Amino acid sequence: MTIASTSLGAHERLKGSLGLCSWRTGWRSMLLRAYDEPEEVDDLVTAPTTDQLIVLVTNGSCHIEGRYAGRWHQSRYGLGDIGMTAPNEEVQLRWHKGRGLQTLQLHLSSAILADVVHLDPTRAANARLPNQLLRPDPVVAGVMLGLRRAAEIRTSELYAESAVTFLASHLLQFHAGRHPPAHTSVDDRRLIIVDGQLRESLDRQVTLDQLAGAAGLSKFHLLRSFKRRYGETPAQRLNRYRMEEGRRLLSSTRDTITVIAFACGYENPTHFATAFRRMFGLSPREYRRSIR
Repeated sequence: MTIASTSLGAHERLKGSLGLCSWRTGWRSMLLRAYDEPEEVDDLVTAPTTDQLIVLVTNGSCHIEGRYAGRWHQSRYGLGDIGMTAPNEEVQLRWHKGRGLQTLQLHLSSAILADVVHLDPTRAANARLPNQLLRPDPVVAGVMLGLRRAAEIRTSELYAESAVTFLASHLLQFHAGRHPPAHTSVDDRRLIIVDGQLRESLDRQVTLDQLAGAAGLSKFHLLRSFKRRYGETPAQRLNRYRMEEGRRLLSSTRDTITVIAFACGYENPTHFATAFRRMFGLSPREYRRSIR
């Protein structure tokens, strides 16, 4: 489960100041490094490597843009946010208005990902690993913070191996998509319609009956096909869209949390706050404070 040499040398392209490095503790099953990042970076092209890269914001904030697969995406990074770069991908990044920005960067060995697939070949025989500027996941964040603490006290590699094996399985289960087939099937087109309905229903209730009717599928067929294509149920996907919209509104507007909760389809702000904390590890109020 050796880390690629390109991952070891990847930091030479980075602009931040290196702090913790798990390689120095003797760990070889993964590579975890901590950085103090500059306030602004005009142009940074990451080094492609055969490993999966996960970046977690552990402090501060910034406005960031990333060029993925030829398209620019932008977001505001704050505490707990995560970006992911798939194996063999090169990403162009730039950011500004950085304030106290610190990151943890984890290189997950392609070998350990292959081992997990070998244990369950049906899991991801045609997996497309995550390659996104922003993909929040409190489980991933928790594992990375645990690895940082373990590296700081020089825990044995057994801990690191166990943690990254779980993390690889989690990524393949909840974040890996499927490479699209050469031709889009009728079911695929119907599921795209459902996904569009979810995106348009952030501020109102939508039922499984309504989604199934729009797609022209039975509820059972819709649930099974949707989970197979997207790796999550319609309800889980709608919740994620709502939380991402809530996060965007908290960072880009001065609307009250109650107003934002209503905009995200919640009649009760407390329920919105509970769901937000479950996804991001912070309450809406704590998140807003962390990026101001």
